[in-house]
Amino acid sequence: MNIKKMALLSVALASIAGGASAQAAVPAVDPFPIGIFWSPGPTETTSAKYQEIKDMNATFVLLSNGVDTYAENDASLAQCAAKGLKCVVQDDRLGSYKFTFGQTAGNDGKYVSSGNSLGQTFTTPADPDIAIDTIQLYIDRTQWTAGRKLTLSLYTSPSKTNLLGSSSITGPVADDYPVFKLYQWLTPGTTYYFELTSDNASNIGWVVGQTSNVYAGGTAYQNGTALANYDFWFRLNYGQKMYSGGTQPSTTLINDIAAHYAANPGVLGYSLMDEPSAAAMVGLQGTMEKFRQADPNHLTYVNLLPTYASNLGFGAQAGDYVTTSSALGQSFKTNSGTTHISTIQLYIDKSQWGSNEPLTLKLWNSPAKTTLLGQSTLSGSSTNFPIFTVNAAVSPNTVYYWELTHGGGGDNSVGWVIRTTGGVKLEKDVTAYASGVPINGDYWFALNQSLNPFSYEDYVYRWASKKPDFLIYDHYPFDAGSGFSNEYYTNLEIIRRQTLAASIDFWTYIQSVGITGALRLPTENELRYQIYTSLAYGAKGINYFTYETPSGQGESFHDGIILPDGSKGPLYASAQTINGGLLKLGPTLKTLVSQAVYHTGTLPPSGSALPANFFWRPVDTTQPLIIGYFKNASGRKYVMVVNRDYANARTVSFAISPKPANVAEVSKSTGLETSTDYNATTGMLTSSLAPGEGRLYALPLTTD
Repeated sequence: MNIKKMALLSVALASIAGGASAQAAVPAVDPFPIGIFWSPGPTETTSAKYQEIKDMNATFVLLSNGVDTYAENDASLAQCAAKGLKCVVQDDRLGSYKFTFGQTAGNDGKYVSSGNSLGQTFTTPADPDIAIDTIQLYIDRTQWTAGRKLTLSLYTSPSKTNLLGSSSITGPVADDYPVFKLYQWLTPGTTYYFELTSDNASNIGWVVGQTSNVYAGGTAYQNGTALANYDFWFRLNYGQKMYSGGTQPSTTLINDIAAHYAANPGVLGYSLMDEPSAAAMVGLQGTMEKFRQADPNHLTYVNLLPTYASNLGFGAQAGDYVTTSSALGQSFKTNSGTTHISTIQLYIDKSQWGSNEPLTLKLWNSPAKTTLLGQSTLSGSSTNFPIFTVNAAVSPNTVYYWELTHGGGGDNSVGWVIRTTGGVKLEKDVTAYASGVPINGDYWFALNQSLNPFSYEDYVYRWASKKPDFLIYDHYPFDAGSGFSNEYYTNLEIIRRQTLAASIDFWTYIQSVGITGALRLPTENELRYQIYTSLAYGAKGINYFTYETPSGQGESFHDGIILPDGSKGPLYASAQTINGGLLKLGPTLKTLVSQAVYHTGTLPPSGSALPANFFWRPVDTTQPLIIGYFKNASGRKYVMVVNRDYANARTVSFAISPKPANVAEVSKSTGLETSTDYNATTGMLTSSLAPGEGRLYALPLTTD
């Protein structure tokens, strides 16, 4: 949802042989990560408010709702530490690159009054993702007496047909450079118009200007009429979305932020970006690695887009031909968990690749090609996304190089081999090569995967392969009507698959608010359903969207866990109860690794049917259930069964074969293993499940 994007907006390359990208030593969020988003704002940072969060059985807070400066974060961290909570801090400088453009020449001035408006056109930079934060003017404060209000309004043109926003300041003011706060997205390379008006007939000023055309991007106006050879003094304070157009936080800034927070006992980590584009991921990786250098004991937090995102942000693509005289190649660096490359997948137009045209992909130890590690040859392909099998042992955090050559035949040319363009990178600190010459881009490729290029799963793979401390995403399934997202399980399947492949944990957002025309307020059953379906897929943390009910954020939010008047909404008690059980299950859940997830009853999109020979089966396979199968480090088996019906309770009988000696349930009341009605003679067990509820069962270690 846009609220997270807006919250985060208001918020020297390493060498190829640079340092390792090991995951941070993530501090424990015990007993289980249960978080909130849209925390108490700066004026609500009180002991009572944070006790309320603690009493809901939450364990961490993603600081938001305008908490994004050192002072504001420090106040919240003090409350978190006092209540036994952890905080993920936000800093507006990590989400938005700040820069200023201005016309600051002045040798003249004009007065503003209710009968005399003053204005100025200006042209935005050509860079993408630009917002105007504030506009400063130069106004003589000695004539700006108490009680008189000046308003600066931002329009798309001097015709004033489209008002974008306005900001008012009432005198007296502290200095001659008042700051008008606009916070509006603007179109690159476009002319806009701001106008200063007064609520009083008396003159205020001078409003300083220059009696020559010193600013080529616009001109001054008085009472709606352009002034020849005149520009007002102004400063435009812009914010550009970080990682757009090549911007990223400096090492100095990251070191400063880490130094400020590293020793604070309330810190869990640093929020870097919400819902990044694929094109932003290489820059985010660099920032993540710099934080690991500056503060290796705290995590970094990046929330991914859901499946239904309209634009994943891979950017435009181009391609090159591999010919008998021109090889194509790509250097890349393995992550901290890669020790073997089985396959390399490329994106090649199959229509131009004949069966008599062999292409060979060779994996080398480096672009110098001193040691060949593996190779594979294909002659034609039935798909645009061929997979070359190389089966090579590799070292983590090491640069390698693959090269594609044409063996002759056909027209001696195959293409396109697809790559990024416009400076977009898929890999950090490495590059693509054509005929041995570096080019500005990266060829599309995937290691040990079978992907649809530039798809949602490719998007998740790109970030998971960079070894974040964990992966979190948001998918809000309950729409404003009575419907349910048909992509909910598709999203879970992809997240689970890619995080297992990368050997990282995933957390997920839980919908806990309504948005008029978009989302309905979930019921307690629907809240429980989201949590237990996620746990069955292996989620190792949750975060509620939202805790407090946002207002004034461009969307009409209603009925968050905390209502707009500050009182507890109907979901507070529901979340408190569900969280209480999750805190007890948490210590066990955190030790488990997902082995498989199956569905019974009518299969949801992307869901896998329970195999006929699976050891844990409901007697009635028409029941809508999820069977999540796990193992711990010792190989002990666990099963989570979830009622996939969020409207009705169910009692389900299960047949377990081969029959274990006993089956225990991990109690939501104590966290201990408790007895069940399992019958070792018949291999039968009965489970009573509330709507959307899950239960976690443990089998003996000796069970086959």
